[in-house]
Amino acid sequence: MSNHGIGIIGCGGRVRGLAELLKKQHPKVEFVAFSDPRAESVEDTRKALNAGDAKEYSDYHELLTDERVKWIMIGSWNCLHREQAVAALDAGKHVFCEKPLATTIEDCLAIRDAHKRNPDRKFIVGFTLRYSPHYRKIKELLEAGVVGKVISMEFNETLHFCHGGYIMGDWRRLTEYAGTHLLEKCCHDIDLVNWMLGDRTSRVASFGGLDVFTPENVGFMDRVGPDENGKPAYQTWPGTVNLNPFTADKDILDNQVAIIEYAKGTRATFHTNCSAAIPERRMYICGTEGAIRADVISGTIEYQRIGFGEELQTADTGASGGHGGGDTILVDSMADCMFNDAKPLTGIDDGIASSFTVFAIDEAE
Repeated sequence: MSNHGIGIIGCGGRVRGLAELLKKQHPKVEFVAFSDPRAESVEDTRKALNAGDAKEYSDYHELLTDERVKWIMIGSWNCLHREQAVAALDAGKHVFCEKPLATTIEDCLAIRDAHKRNPDRKFIVGFTLRYSPHYRKIKELLEAGVVGKVISMEFNETLHFCHGGYIMGDWRRLTEYAGTHLLEKCCHDIDLVNWMLGDRTSRVASFGGLDVFTPENVGFMDRVGPDENGKPAYQTWPGTVNLNPFTADKDILDNQVAIIEYAKGTRATFHTNCSAAIPERRMYICGTEGAIRADVISGTIEYQRIGFGEELQTADTGASGGHGGGDTILVDSMADCMFNDAKPLTGIDDGIASSFTVFAIDEAE
């Protein structure tokens, strides 16, 4: 019997992609069980992982009784994270849970309490950006004192309009299933700043709205026209729901700004928009002795010290794109936990800190 058998609960595309990477880089792992309400998702996952012998469970509680399963990967809707994570921990399983940790304060604390009941079980939150060489380099520069004390900063996530259209026509458009847009999409942007500053939020303010993806703007699709493959504007991303992003019922925001003050005094602004012509995941950090300007989409990191004659420096990590290469390192870290008993790099406390910050921002909106 394998000591590293994995069961997946919620076989969506995100967790499937991570599982493929994990299997590719660490062939000793075994995917032995799957559970998802959609039979098509299970079959897609089985094929992707070449796991023809894996057992399919219609009820994930039955999967948790499978003695071959030592680790659980949770890729379900965010609203299900609490019940599935708590059940997995209490069944004696180690857990990887996609971000966000959960959609309410009570659910986050219930997962924390379940982990306290099972302290020898490992729990990893899927904050993939934390693993990116791009953001690790920024953290390294901050720790080296390149900017001195961080006084203020800007960070953002502006999405390509088709990425935003995907969200607005997907299950993520409803807070009942996903939580708010800020929680579902941007919680690991918040986690990054919490981690980089080594601090917690003390005060927040926020403003936002649903101003683009509304029925009266459905004509935007015709104005932009189809892509080179004939797919409608705003609907080029594949998904399992694929409703019209303008006319679909929804209760999330498509743009939001937040002001955050940290306990040690740093002040930050965050901006997200789901319909951008220029996608960015940018940071601009100002300190007493210098500044850092970076964007993971382009993979650029620039920094300069305050002073006459100081030159702009660059750092090339080779990482770019939405996740900045974080997925590859995330699955390596997961394998390190499985095979070498390493400590998770992103755990429940990080998930709680990020979620609680988002809950406060959304309450202030």
